Amino acid sequence: MRKISLYVIAAFLILTGVAGWIASTTQTRVEAAALAETVDPLQITMNDVRDLPTEEFEDYTFVFTRSSR
Repeated sequence: MRKISLYVIAAFLILTGVAGWIASTTQTRVEAAALAETVDPLQITMNDVRDLPTEEFEDYTFVFTRSSR
């Protein structure tokens, strides 16, 4: 009996959440042309890359010890 009531409560909460999500959709439209003129992703990327710090490191991936004969 207890399991059944937990399933009923869970199903009710899921349905309430889905109904609220469906009811909350907005009908706002954005003009694509106006948005494309103001945002240039390539320019934003180039500006961000210019200021990044650089780091140099020594690569010891293929360092082998000398074998003594």
